[in-house]
Amino acid sequence: MTTGEPLTDRQLAVLIDFENVGLDSIQWLFDQLSHVGRIIVKRAYGDWSAAGNRRDQLLQLGVEPIQLFHAAQSKNSSDIRLAIDAVELLYQSPVDTFVIVSSDSDFVSLVNRLRAAGKAVIGAGREETAPHSLVISCDRYYYLEKTGRQQTKIRSGKRKKRDNLLIRAVEVSIDEEGRVVGSKLHQTIQRLDPSFDFRALGYATFAKYLEASSGVKVIRPRGGGDVTVELAEQGPTVVTEPPDTTAWDIKVDDAWSKRAGVPGQSIPGPNAAADAAKFLGVRKLSDSRYRTLQALLDSSEFLNGRWRRDGNAIIRR
Repeated sequence: MTTGEPLTDRQLAVLIDFENVGLDSIQWLFDQLSHVGRIIVKRAYGDWSAAGNRRDQLLQLGVEPIQLFHAAQSKNSSDIRLAIDAVELLYQSPVDTFVIVSSDSDFVSLVNRLRAAGKAVIGAGREETAPHSLVISCDRYYYLEKTGRQQTKIRSGKRKKRDNLLIRAVEVSIDEEGRVVGSKLHQTIQRLDPSFDFRALGYATFAKYLEASSGVKVIRPRGGGDVTVELAEQGPTVVTEPPDTTAWDIKVDDAWSKRAGVPGQSIPGPNAAADAAKFLGVRKLSDSRYRTLQALLDSSEFLNGRWRRDGNAIIRR
C-alpha cells in the first residue's frame, strides 16, 4: 500500500483485540479509515459475558462480537482466534486491507504473512505499549490516543524525533538538484515511520507541517499545486573545489562528450550532475556553488556554447 494514493475502492476488515486496546477510540479509528475504503468486516475478540455495557457500545459501532469465555480460554486465545480469522479472510473473502487493532507484538508474524500475500495491513494500538517491531511491520499505524483531538503541544523530545525523521526523508528522496515534491516526501516519511501523522502533530496540512520545520525550505508554486521541498541552509556553505578551478568546465565537457559525442544526443540529468560534481570536488552538484545544472551552464560560456538543458537532461548542441 502506498499511503499517498487514494484507496477508496479497497475492502477492509477490522479485527480488534478488545482485551488489549478496548473500544474507547474505535469510532475515531473508523473515521480515519473512512478515506481508505469500505469496511466490510468488523470484529472484536474477548469475553463479552463479563463486558457489561461494552456490548451496547459494540452495537452502536456495528462491530460483531467474537465470544471467548475466560473459563475455557488461555492467555493467548483471543490472539489465536483473531489470527485464524485473518487467514480465513485472506483466502475466502474479497478483503485486500487488514486492520489489526492491537499493541501486541505477537501479531508481527501475522502482519508479515498478510503483506507477503500482497495485502495491505494497517495497525492501531496504544502508543505507550505498541512495540516498534509491530509499528514498522505495518503499512500504516495509528496511535489510538489521538481520539479526535489534535495535539497542539508536543513534547520537545517528540518534536526533535519528528524533525530528524523529516530530514532523513528529504535526504533520501531529493533529486540531483536537491529538491523533492511534497507528495513524494510525505510518502517517504510514512514508509520510514508508518505511525507518522501530521494532523496528530497539530497541523491542518502537510505543507504547514513542513513550513514549521527549520530544517527544510518550502517552495509554493504561484499557480497552486504541490509544494517543493529542499534542505534549509545550515550556516555558511563551504564549497570544496579542485585546485585547478579554471579548467573544471573543460573536464566536465570532456566527460559529457564521452556520453554524448554527436549533436542532439542527450545525457540524463543525474549522470551529467554526477560528472560535474566529480570535477568540482563535491559529493553532489547541489553541494557546490552552482547547485543546479542550469546554474552550472550559466556560469561557463564554454559549456553554454556546447550544451543546453532540456528538462531533466543535458543536450549536446
